Amino acid sequence: MPVVVGIRFKDSGKTYFFDPNGYDTLAQGDQVIVETVRGLELAKVAFAPHNVGDEAIVGELRPVMRRAEASDFERMRLLNARHNEVLARCAEKISEHTLPMRLVKAEYSFDGSRLTFYFTADKRIDFRALVRDLARTFRTRIELRQIGPRDEAKLLGGIGPCGRLLCCATFLPDYARVSIKMAKDQDLPLNPSKISGVCGRLLCCLSYEHEQYIQIKGELPRKGNWVQTPDGPGEVVAVNVVRETVTVELSGSSVQEEYQPAQLSEATRRVSELARSRVEEGIAPLPSLAPPPARERRDPVERPRREPKNSGERRLLRDTMDDPEVLEALALLEEGFEERIAPPEPHSAAEPQREGRPPEPRPASGPRPRRHDQPPTPSPRSAHEQPDQPQADQPATDDSSQMQRRRRRRGGKHGGEK
Repeated sequence: MPVVVGIRFKDSGKTYFFDPNGYDTLAQGDQVIVETVRGLELAKVAFAPHNVGDEAIVGELRPVMRRAEASDFERMRLLNARHNEVLARCAEKISEHTLPMRLVKAEYSFDGSRLTFYFTADKRIDFRALVRDLARTFRTRIELRQIGPRDEAKLLGGIGPCGRLLCCATFLPDYARVSIKMAKDQDLPLNPSKISGVCGRLLCCLSYEHEQYIQIKGELPRKGNWVQTPDGPGEVVAVNVVRETVTVELSGSSVQEEYQPAQLSEATRRVSELARSRVEEGIAPLPSLAPPPARERRDPVERPRREPKNSGERRLLRDTMDDPEVLEALALLEEGFEERIAPPEPHSAAEPQREGRPPEPRPASGPRPRRHDQPPTPSPRSAHEQPDQPQADQPATDDSSQMQRRRRRRGGKHGGEK
């Protein structure tokens, strides 16, 4: 198992493994100079030399060069003193190139061979021309890095809503995964100003106690459940996860009392024991284990005919009315007045056919076929076809037509009286 030493380049950064290179006496907090892909860097020991498994090592172990000396700290102080001047010169170059970017911080490497600028922007920016201009100005290697709002808060630092220094700038090695569901599980107000940090994102501390909230809520009864309390049954109206208590509104007096889960379980146990003892004494009968009696079979009831649409009001009126004239009027309203009174009109070529009924063939011309029980009717053209008929038959025909008219009038009169 290889021996490694944990190294951090920032207080809130990640921990990387390095080869102690014979410095086995390194302790936590010591300053050392290590070799990286970017050259020599000043770092701090996070973990003393110890053994780790081969699976914990990623890539090649780079060595620790030496312990940091006073001259190393002086060099870093002089490089950091130029921070404001470097930012001002870079801001001028950005304005000359008219690039929509905002500078956050500038950092020199330990040996001064690399200058890194951190900036924020709403979208990707083509800064190749700016890099060439900055390299000619500072005569060193230039690197531009676009970061997000969380990284900006981590580099600049600050004070959070709790009054303490930002977690990401002091001890948090990596950003926690947070979501709105965590705020809901902790019964926090879903107000952006209450659950967001200085970076404008959700607070990282929402994930610190989320598992504890889920565990405690699983042991407490939910809001709206009915529970047995020492003072009687009641409904849970509030749950306090921090104090691990529930507020119950008693069913008898509507008084709200606060109880702990142990009190609720003890009251439930007592009630169950009391009920069991009453069953053993015969006070409360046991539930019958016999199958329920079979239901009597009823005669099938004819289902009512489905009424047409929008006929509910007319159906109610028809059930309450006994007057036949009113019922007839309702029938006319349901079926249509024109369909019952108006005579059928001949179908035209443009009229659509009724659904489900094929068109009946009609004779093109000629007399209608007579029935077997109907006597033959003389044709109206018979008078012209028989010119030899005497003219004396005309008065008799007139008398018969008058008698038919009279019979019709009498029949209509009696029919109306009926």
